[in-house]
Amino acid sequence: MSRCLLIFAVLLAVVAQAQRTRMPSASNPRQPRSAQHSTLPPVVVPSISQNRTPAAEVAPDVTVLAIHGLCPPDAPHADPEKCVTTLTRDQFEDVLAAVSLGGQALSPSAIRSIADMYVQYLVLADAARRTGADKDPRVQELLKVVRLRTLSEAYRRSLEEKYRNPAPEEIEKYYRENIAKYEAAKAERMFIPNYNPRSPRAGAAEFRKKAETLSQETRDRAVKGEALNKLQNEAFLKLGITPPGLVPETGLRRRNTFPPAVVDDVFSLKPGEVSKVESEAGGYAIYRMISRETYSLDQVKGEIIRDIYKARMEAAIKDTLGGVHTEFNNQYFAPAATTVAPGSLPPGSMNPAPGGRVQVLPPRNQAGPR
Repeated sequence: MSRCLLIFAVLLAVVAQAQRTRMPSASNPRQPRSAQHSTLPPVVVPSISQNRTPAAEVAPDVTVLAIHGLCPPDAPHADPEKCVTTLTRDQFEDVLAAVSLGGQALSPSAIRSIADMYVQYLVLADAARRTGADKDPRVQELLKVVRLRTLSEAYRRSLEEKYRNPAPEEIEKYYRENIAKYEAAKAERMFIPNYNPRSPRAGAAEFRKKAETLSQETRDRAVKGEALNKLQNEAFLKLGITPPGLVPETGLRRRNTFPPAVVDDVFSLKPGEVSKVESEAGGYAIYRMISRETYSLDQVKGEIIRDIYKARMEAAIKDTLGGVHTEFNNQYFAPAATTVAPGSLPPGSMNPAPGGRVQVLPPRNQAGPR
């Protein structure tokens, strides 16, 4: 029963939202109009052409959906055989605008799928009203939660529109202030394991001590200019394990792709210089810098825009949520499973659960500016 209530409630909420509450914007301030219901005795319904023509050629007041057998809510006893609900192109595009509140482009097949689903929503919501499911107190409460969630999503969307396009001078300022983030390095990396891969437990302490000593000796020789591949092969043979043959080159890599414990050491090197022995997972690494460069503003502009957008979104949400303080009755509520920082919950994270309760879901990936 609770699952049915949830389905009916969400259907009703979607229909109500699509028909009554689309957020206006500066680019499109048009408000939606509700679907046109009519009880038709001898009235002729505009026929919908089955010949495929470009959608752009369909006039705004031309009917694009005609649902026969669906009566208006205020005529519960009307004869379904004489009822038709129609939507013009203008009215249906209001539905599309509500569904795509963020302004996403929709393909023709997606538009058709939305139309099919919208018809199902209208019919099933009508059935819910006729059976009285919409009067259930649990459904009414759930509709309130759905409305709150929709409004919170709308607020986030308004923030996205506000912050998605930072000014060029802001982008340039951010680039200058965070120039280190856009540095990249190419280096050789020699690695000596601190355990014997063939028998990890046998003589583990002795093997680790020998590997550590060899790593320091190898590093001292590398500083004097000896090739890392030669030094690595010798170290492996002294440890009694098969050498890999070649020293891998890291390729051109950004700071955030190096292990956090070594990144500062690596980027402090000049071309040709060798790092100290770095302790990494499974062994000891030695880096020799080949080259360094800094990505240009044009190369990282998209990344900067996303960073600015994300920082401003988080700050705005945190500021909004920071104005309130909530006290929980610990006798009633269980301790929080995780600590949630203000503004960290993503859009849609508060979802209705079966039975009308609310569950907090794990954060999903934040969508960046489009």
